[in-house]
Amino acid sequence: MRNRLYNINKNGWPLTPALPPETEEAVPTGISRALYLSVVAMLIAAIGAATAWLIAYLVHTFSSLLYYGELNAADGPGNTELGPPMIFIPVAGAALLILLKRYTSPLLRAIGLSVAIGAGNPLGSESAGMLFNGGLGNLSGKLLRFNNAECSILFIAGMCSALGSFFGAPIAAVILGLEIMLTTYTVANVLPLITAAATAGLASYLFREGRPFLEFTDLPAMNTNAIIVYAAIALIVGAWARLGSWLYLLTGKWFGKLTMRSNWYLLLAALPVGIIGYISPRILGTGNGDLRDLLLAHVTLSILFSLALLKWIAWLFFSGANKTGSGILPLLITGGAAGLLIGVIIQLLFPAVVMNTGIIVLVGMSAMVAGTSRALFTTIVLMLELTHQTNAVLPAIIACIIAYSIAVIKRRTAQSI
Repeated sequence: MRNRLYNINKNGWPLTPALPPETEEAVPTGISRALYLSVVAMLIAAIGAATAWLIAYLVHTFSSLLYYGELNAADGPGNTELGPPMIFIPVAGAALLILLKRYTSPLLRAIGLSVAIGAGNPLGSESAGMLFNGGLGNLSGKLLRFNNAECSILFIAGMCSALGSFFGAPIAAVILGLEIMLTTYTVANVLPLITAAATAGLASYLFREGRPFLEFTDLPAMNTNAIIVYAAIALIVGAWARLGSWLYLLTGKWFGKLTMRSNWYLLLAALPVGIIGYISPRILGTGNGDLRDLLLAHVTLSILFSLALLKWIAWLFFSGANKTGSGILPLLITGGAAGLLIGVIIQLLFPAVVMNTGIIVLVGMSAMVAGTSRALFTTIVLMLELTHQTNAVLPAIIACIIAYSIAVIKRRTAQSI
């Protein structure tokens, strides 16, 4: 069966640092081959789950060493007092990424990306984990003498399984592969995806002991006025996401022309990260702690501005130039901060409207992820799996549909050509 949404969704800002290897070979259809691929995908997901946590630990260790001179500092780069030298730390991390970029192996590029993230470049650890797992799947397929189509299946299964292991979201991982990555659906490519995601989800469940990735108090049911406000927030954040996708493509084209002369021009994309990070260190690194602060509304207006705009700008430069994909964490953080910032303004204008800050943050997150990646169904399920809150489903659906509609609608000028 053909994926009819593929041609629409493929034009979004990719979540992942790499795409499946292109091939014209036919996808295998035999059940025995599908089972064989599924067993291999399950092993890749199990290894990838352990690697995912190792990558997260290494990113934290690099960050602690570079910004605090300690192996395991409790805080992220946001509280560093390093001063002006910190401007050049993201640039140094990007330099290693450029050195390893000459190698085609996703495994080596994942190592470089881990160091670059630890040096403060604004991406989540899941970006390096997805790249590593995908590379592991592709390499395993080649070692086992699978054809290119089968290697592509294992690449997708490995990459999507990282979503399941990092965020405890195995169902969203399956839907991501079905919605964005697979052009056709057969038993041979869907079954390995399901088994890999289930394995990663089980590993995450054992590691987290069933706790959700985003923990906060129970969400209340919504009232009519609040729904209107949440829809307005989703509309604004969705437009924000579309602007980001356009700027991402523009940045990629600009740096693409520069890198035709030398890849070292990519250091120019890390320099704004260092400068903005010196002004507001909170934008540096993965920002795991920022998610908790946003959900609990333990933030000031200056922090919201920093995460919603300054981190967004630094992330656009770095990911657009290096084509790392958007990742998940940056979308959650910038979207949540943007939603909460807009919510504060609306609350000041209409103080009688009763709103919940947790739902506002989730609406911003949902709109940013769906509007940027065009992964509509993935985002809705992801929000449920991230929170374990059934009351998060309706606001997530509203936000995702609005943002996705803004993302896929064509401009009149484009339609008239």
